[in-house]
Formats: sequence, structure tokens, C-alpha cells
Amino acid sequence: MSNGDLFYVCGSVLAVSAVLISFIGLRVKSFPGRFVPLVALWFVALVGASTTFAVLHAQDEERAKAAEDTAASELDEETEAQ
Repeated sequence: MSNGDLFYVCGSVLAVSAVLISFIGLRVKSFPGRFVPLVALWFVALVGASTTFAVLHAQDEERAKAAEDTAASELDEETEAQ
């Protein structure tokens, strides 16, 4: 799986989790109760993973764009030389 795919998966799980936890929190009066550390850890892990894979995906895109620009500039130089 690429970094972009992992970013989208983590981001989607984060969004779905936020909606589900909000729904549960509105329905259950005692929520999260003793599960506060677990819920907090879940969201910290998802935000950390999403952020990490977003940065890695951006770096991959930057490298791909630089390689594409280099190849295009070399092609232009060869065309001008002829």
C-alpha cells in the first residue's frame, strides 16, 4: 500500500470514528466514563497516523514531480540541441 492509500484509510477511519463516538456520546449519558484514556489514545493514534502518512505522501508527490520536471527539461534540451 502506498503512503497516499494509507493516508486516505487513516483519515476515513478517523472521520468515521469521530461520528460514531459523537453519536455514542450523545446517546449514553455515562460515556466515556472509565474509557476516557482508551478513547483519547484511539484518537491520538489516528491523528498521528493520518498526519504521518499525509506528510510522507506529500514527500512522495514532491519527488515524483521533481523527477517529472527533470525528465521534461532533459527532453527540451535534447530537442533544442537538434
